[in-house]
Amino acid sequence: MKKSNFIVLYLCFHFIFSVTNNRADVIVVAESGGHYTSVQAAIDHASAGDSILVREKSTPYFEKINFDHGGDATNGYITLMAYPGEHPILDGSGVPNNPASYTDDMIYLENVSYVRIIGFEIRNVNTPEGSGIRVYGYGSYIEIRDNEIHEIRGGAQDGGAMGITIYGADDNRSINHLIIDGNHIHDCDPAWSEALTLNGNVEQFEVTNNLIEDVNNIGIDFIGGEDWLSSRFARNGRCAWNQVYRANSSYGGGWAAGIYVDGGQDIIIENNVVSECDLGIEIGAENQNVVTTGITVRNNIIYKNDKAGLVFGGYDVNTGRVKNCVFTGNTCYQNDVQHQGLGELWIQYAEENELYNNIFYANDQNVLLYSESGNVNNLLDYNLWYAEAGENSASWTWNNRHYSSFSGYQAGSGQDAHSFFADPLFTDAAQADFHLSSASPAVDAGSPTFIPADDERDMDHENRLAGSRVDVGADELQPTSAAHEAEPTPNVFELLSIYSNPFNNETQIRFQIDKAGKVELAVYDLGGKKIRQLINRFQAAGTFVLRWNGRDDQNRICPSGAYFVTLEINGQKRAQKALLIR
Repeated sequence: MKKSNFIVLYLCFHFIFSVTNNRADVIVVAESGGHYTSVQAAIDHASAGDSILVREKSTPYFEKINFDHGGDATNGYITLMAYPGEHPILDGSGVPNNPASYTDDMIYLENVSYVRIIGFEIRNVNTPEGSGIRVYGYGSYIEIRDNEIHEIRGGAQDGGAMGITIYGADDNRSINHLIIDGNHIHDCDPAWSEALTLNGNVEQFEVTNNLIEDVNNIGIDFIGGEDWLSSRFARNGRCAWNQVYRANSSYGGGWAAGIYVDGGQDIIIENNVVSECDLGIEIGAENQNVVTTGITVRNNIIYKNDKAGLVFGGYDVNTGRVKNCVFTGNTCYQNDVQHQGLGELWIQYAEENELYNNIFYANDQNVLLYSESGNVNNLLDYNLWYAEAGENSASWTWNNRHYSSFSGYQAGSGQDAHSFFADPLFTDAAQADFHLSSASPAVDAGSPTFIPADDERDMDHENRLAGSRVDVGADELQPTSAAHEAEPTPNVFELLSIYSNPFNNETQIRFQIDKAGKVELAVYDLGGKKIRQLINRFQAAGTFVLRWNGRDDQNRICPSGAYFVTLEINGQKRAQKALLIR
């Protein structure tokens, strides 16, 4: 999960704020020597402006938490956060259901505002319906940052064991000014629900820099049209710089998207990475008479998902519709791993949407585009299409009519008049490096009328428009990149810290990379044997924290001793020693 300097900056601002606000206190929760030994007791006694710092202790905090009050606009937030540099754990093992919530949730907020939750490990709930963190009803200015949520298990058909759940259940008062940033959700059972979901009357939100992996349904979802909760819909928000891996549904044949908009409106989905899910990114409308509209899907990397890459539209004639959405600057690479015949782009019941400046690169089944009936007045242009077998062996299906050549598809469909079939010449797609080489035909090949938004960036946080025209796909080749390609500059990356070190059960590994690319983080014993691979995948640029629990790849407890943590990018390595003491 991406970590920022938020905690340090927050403490600085809190100090300044506390000087001017006599009500602001710092409350410490600790096994001994603090103000309270219970997190709930500290919350019960906290007032607007207070910060609750929770210290790490020898055992987890076995309790489920309820915020029955928050802060206010005058005095500020109630902040519940890990003590700086420490790793407190909230554990639901053996703890009765949260009495405040109608479901079983580790942390529950209902109709409260001005609350921050920062830096916890939240784990071990077994329930048909529950969450690591649930926000319900209405409220404003809520921040959920830098938490690890896992082992939320037992999700059932009528509910789900979810990581973070935001339910705007009041039609007249929304949940708004919401930030969900830098969280790591993994090994959960959302089942018929989602790992991270915003549903109902939720607006003005930022869902950023989260890592979702190994969940048994949708990764991130923005929902409207479910009348059992609210007649309103998630809207006016942004989903950016998230990474979703292995969101695979446990029911119905497996059709979970890594990122899904179902009935939401006016949402930007940008700069995300989605891989190994059932579907990559899907913009849909499951409920009848619901129209999903105003969604912008831009500059995402969608690769090697099981059944399709980029998907939009209601899934049959009796569902809702997707209208007036824009898909631009995305890179879709070798999706439909299971050879379902849906390829890189799957269009369902959708009308008047626009797709331009995207790269679609097929796998060995050569299926690029599939659409049946319901595809009405959608416009495709200035896209790059490619299959290694050649343009006369690739497959496009437009409104149930199949074309086996690019020129035939253009003529028969009337689409992609300025698009082209060519190898995009990625730097190293086999290693999930989707940067463009200077010789790529995608460079300066986008729509000549395209003007990026002021805050729009490419996959490396760099300018979206660097040449005479925008590049096609998620990468924008910068002038310095082309000038120095013959003598490439090394990646700037650092293995920043291992904390705690020495450690007993678990340690945090913090690293930073300046450019997106294939990253491997692994643990070796003193004999040079790799005993644990922590990540081996495409990674966006940024600063990240992962945890190693002192176990090997077979989940066996490693013995006491010295180990080397190694970070490798493009053949360059950094290593630090970690000392495990049992």
